[in-house]
Amino acid sequence: MPPPYHHGMRRLAPALLLAASLAAAQQQPAAAPAYDLVLRGGTVHDGTGRPGFAADVGLRAGRIAAIGDVAAAPGSPTLRVDGLVVAPGFVDVHVHVDTEIVREPLCANFLRMGVTTMVTGNCGNSVEDLGAHMLRLEQGGIGVNYGSLVGHGTVRRAVLGTANRAPSTDELARMASLVAAAMRAGAFGMSTGLIYVPGIYAATDELVALAKAVAPFGGVYASHIRNENDAVLDAIAEAIAIGERAGVAVEISHVKCTGKPNHGRAGQVIAAVQSARARGLKVHVDQYAYDASSTGIDVLFPAAELDVGRDGFAKRLREDTAYRATIRTALLAKMDQVGFGDFGYARIAAAKGNEALNGLLLPEAAKRKLGRDDRDAQAELAIELLVAAAPARVSMIYHSLGEDDVRQFLREDWIAIASDAGIRAEAGAERPHPRGSGNNPRVLGKYVRDEGVLDLPTAIQKMTSVPALAFGLVDRGAIRVGAFADLIVFDPAKIADTATWAEPLGKPVGVRAVFVNGQLAVAGTQATGIRAGHVLRHGGRR
Repeated sequence: MPPPYHHGMRRLAPALLLAASLAAAQQQPAAAPAYDLVLRGGTVHDGTGRPGFAADVGLRAGRIAAIGDVAAAPGSPTLRVDGLVVAPGFVDVHVHVDTEIVREPLCANFLRMGVTTMVTGNCGNSVEDLGAHMLRLEQGGIGVNYGSLVGHGTVRRAVLGTANRAPSTDELARMASLVAAAMRAGAFGMSTGLIYVPGIYAATDELVALAKAVAPFGGVYASHIRNENDAVLDAIAEAIAIGERAGVAVEISHVKCTGKPNHGRAGQVIAAVQSARARGLKVHVDQYAYDASSTGIDVLFPAAELDVGRDGFAKRLREDTAYRATIRTALLAKMDQVGFGDFGYARIAAAKGNEALNGLLLPEAAKRKLGRDDRDAQAELAIELLVAAAPARVSMIYHSLGEDDVRQFLREDWIAIASDAGIRAEAGAERPHPRGSGNNPRVLGKYVRDEGVLDLPTAIQKMTSVPALAFGLVDRGAIRVGAFADLIVFDPAKIADTATWAEPLGKPVGVRAVFVNGQLAVAGTQATGIRAGHVLRHGGRR
């Protein structure tokens, strides 16, 4: 007869065997996980501003899956990046690619600069129906991650046209409903362009009321402020007051001090913003890395005359000789206000009907077109350029900023880097601002490596986590486990911009690879053609 404990042992046997198996398994090394790609041997700058560190980065399913000494399963693809920097893909929150992205969905010039995420709809202009536009982009595919603001100018034009007056109560309510609809569609906030028609005609109270339509969604008020020259501090104070009254964060776009009399005022601007931030207000700022701006020729003309639209204004200039003389006098006064004596600071980027003048400074162009380059000739040429192109806009580059101010803004670790650029075609008669081809590499080459204006970790932080946090971009702008695998790999000893005023489409050098959501978007200077970008909607929704 078996001992009395025999049946109990038979019941315990499976449990003991399981325990023994678990113990044996714990003694065996775990199988290494598989990755879609492992970047090995690089120096990681994670976007937080801390110093770079040696680490591998493992990518899986479009996200960062591992950082450190990454052990990968056999067969996991590996890319050696020894001696190179691995950084988050750059986040550019001030671009102008609203409808152009439909024609050029890769946005290759941005990708070559390392920009993997962008926010458009700036300076008061956006696509009217953002919801439909975003669905169209998702269906066709895009090369970068794309979000948008709703433009105040777009909304105002839909309700008031270009009228130079305040809206009625009913009209303001209609405008607010359009802003709210765009926010529900996924807009990241509302932008204003307060030197442009029709935004220039909006009073502060109108902007506060519309910013309040943004507040329930947690969006941002991004402003091309009302004045960037003599009254720049007043304009900054207005933007801050709008954000405070409406209860929204503020983004001051492409900060600058324009005009020769205002060179050296960067410290005042920084102090004004820092004072608001010290009071607990959410005020953010961005800049580009050049001492020249770019916008239309319209800004040279009296804004009050443009409420008839560019075509109507041009018609009056053609037909009314006395009126044309009055406008010429106003242009001469503009030369004096900006402080350079004439329009020698103004370069033609794109003038329909006068393409042969693209790339020339206005005095040079006047000499070629009119046979003389005096102040009167420059004013007359400015009128001719506008009239010939209307209703199209003449694009200009204005060399009116101070290089020392650019450097002072760059030293602030809380001021983001943004290009204020659009999509650049590979060829054409236009001579656009080179910032659309070189902005980010210029920071890393000229201002970090060559001049030591700021250090590399800070520069990367200003191009990644700083703008991402300001706009509430989820899982972008940082290298950390779980974040989207938007990455740039570059050689810190070689990265540089090559775009110039004469050849503004020059491709940057020193960029080895760019990844968008884990897929290779740029290899060297060539875009791969992959459309791996996501359409981004505020609140993290895709």
